Amino acid sequence: MRTPLISLACAAVLAPSTSAQLIDFSAVASLDRWMYPFNGSPGTRLNASTFGAPRLEGFDDHDAQFIVGFATGAQIPTGLPLEQYRFASITVRATVSNDRQFRYDPTYDQQNTYESQEGGYPNLVPDSDIGRPVELYPVGYREGYTAATWTETTAFGFNPVVPPAQEARTAFMAIVDTDGNATDASNNLTAEFDLTPMSVGQTDSVAPGDLVPFDTTFTFEIDLCDAATRAYLARGLQSGELRFAIASLHPASGGDTGPTGDPTYPIWYTRENPIAQILGFEPRIEASVRTGPIGDYDNNGTKNIFDILAFIDDYNAQSPLAELTGDCQFNIFDILAFIDAYNAPTP
Repeated sequence: MRTPLISLACAAVLAPSTSAQLIDFSAVASLDRWMYPFNGSPGTRLNASTFGAPRLEGFDDHDAQFIVGFATGAQIPTGLPLEQYRFASITVRATVSNDRQFRYDPTYDQQNTYESQEGGYPNLVPDSDIGRPVELYPVGYREGYTAATWTETTAFGFNPVVPPAQEARTAFMAIVDTDGNATDASNNLTAEFDLTPMSVGQTDSVAPGDLVPFDTTFTFEIDLCDAATRAYLARGLQSGELRFAIASLHPASGGDTGPTGDPTYPIWYTRENPIAQILGFEPRIEASVRTGPIGDYDNNGTKNIFDILAFIDDYNAQSPLAELTGDCQFNIFDILAFIDAYNAPTP
């Protein structure tokens, strides 16, 4: 039985605070893949690097990407309506295995600060800081593949727009809209537009501009203010798996056979790496999620005072769970959205 919200409003002021249950989820990667055209051992490598080939014809600007996936269905219910997945936080972690080969940059760099691979980019402007960032993106697919059919051993790509590899990859770092449509973001330098990553990798153990030592873990705290990001995450939980692309535009040299010389870019532990397994350096995810109808805020099957108290607690703490309108602001419209959901008939 649902107690009317108006009659509970006064009681909520006097009642003790309560905290609704969250699903705290943590897991190592169930899938990872070095997404690079000349990867001869897809899905089984012990390391995966990320680097760029800026504006180099025949290659994507983001030439080497690292796809990571996390199975969630055993801990978070699948198949719910998208609006019944609400996020308090989602964090992805990845750890570098190479030592002092690239410099830490915790901020996004605009596309016109990257020189072309062959030099001579006419619109180049100086970068305001040292180093290049590592970024996190959604994953999209082409050639008929989907999240349900693409695996870590799927072929890299087919039918490049410009041979040997440009715009060919079957899975790619993406821009997504709220309807789940994905656009390949691998060539934003060539197309001259800036991106908004889900997150820029951070670490407290290295000062900006310093060389990054081995076993440094980068943390990607996903920005939950973006409605398309929330929808992407909800679709992943709905299907039982979250996938992300780790990407960077660190310089690399080499030809059709891949990078050569000393690396100046990140090399990441994969889930197959035995050292990573021992030390806990596999890609991993940590998330706090609440599921169920918004009106039944604590998801115990009953609408009552505890749902109101839980919403009030989250609202006063400015938890993303209580931001119900998608504008990333806490105001009367979130309260009204909760009231509407609370008063709506229970299915």
